[in-house]
Amino acid sequence: MSDPSADNPPAPWPEAAPTDVDLDADLLEAAYRYLHDHVPHMDSLLVIRHGALVFERYMRNMAADRLHNLKSATKSVTSLLVGVALATGDLASLDEPLGYILPELFAGVDDRAKREITIRHLLTMCSGLAWDEYGASAIAMTASPDWVRYVLEQPLAYPPGTHFNYSTGDSQLLAAALQKLTGMSLSEYAALYLFGPLGISRYIWPADPQGVTIGGAELALTPRDLARIGRLALQRGMWQGEALLPATWIADSQRAHVLLPSDEGCAGLGYGYLWWVRPQAGYDSALAVGYGGQFTIVVPALDLLVVMTGDLSDVPPGFRNNQMLCQFNLVEDFIVPAALARA
Repeated sequence: MSDPSADNPPAPWPEAAPTDVDLDADLLEAAYRYLHDHVPHMDSLLVIRHGALVFERYMRNMAADRLHNLKSATKSVTSLLVGVALATGDLASLDEPLGYILPELFAGVDDRAKREITIRHLLTMCSGLAWDEYGASAIAMTASPDWVRYVLEQPLAYPPGTHFNYSTGDSQLLAAALQKLTGMSLSEYAALYLFGPLGISRYIWPADPQGVTIGGAELALTPRDLARIGRLALQRGMWQGEALLPATWIADSQRAHVLLPSDEGCAGLGYGYLWWVRPQAGYDSALAVGYGGQFTIVVPALDLLVVMTGDLSDVPPGFRNNQMLCQFNLVEDFIVPAALARA
């Protein structure tokens, strides 16, 4: 767990009125009213355009300086750290197999095919390992004395790289691999290469019993600091004139490597490298999404970023799994129209 001191607080977000960045203020207020009236467990809404914070509302007991558990939106931060590892040379290739990176874990593993699971497979949730994200698997992993070994001991249901199955277990294998390659936990690596440069000084990112940072959940940031993560992604890895990540990594991680079946109202949904992707009123977007309504949504063509968080103590059924990607689309219904109304 990490909770660095706030001796050097980040510079405040530049602020502007919605009309200053060509956003319709009435539609933004309508978005807030919709959350308040129809999705009452949501507790924050932030809209950033052209680098300025133009709309910020907190509900229930949420506040600007309160840390908030991001749940699976954490995965997209882990994706950024994979990009850092490639840029620094700590990771040579996305196609490095776990059997090469973590040979000690395979001493008692009979299925040799598991050794061929690669970093790319983990980034795209295509390890092939059996996993029931919304059933017993995640609970059993967190109750086990060794999370990484628990995941690796699951049967191989599909050949690696052939089948998408959303899995926080895959993310924990990825965190273990990065820790071995870098000699640092994800939390330490983030502090050095990501949080420090972004000015994020307050966060909590716990670890499993073996000290492996939880790669797929549990990172806690303030909504404004989550917006810094989103802004970095929106700017293709640039922050205040410095390239923290290669632009090619951001572009590659936020395109669909897996195309998912189109349910009604959710056409175009896909999965990149630990980012969801889908169109928003015809504009490409990438989404960091977590249980209970944790969202960071970037719409590059409109230079638009939306951050939302939800109260984890009162999560309605539609926000308990990734069905919320199809059932809830405030950005398409209100925020993108707010930009187009003044175009």
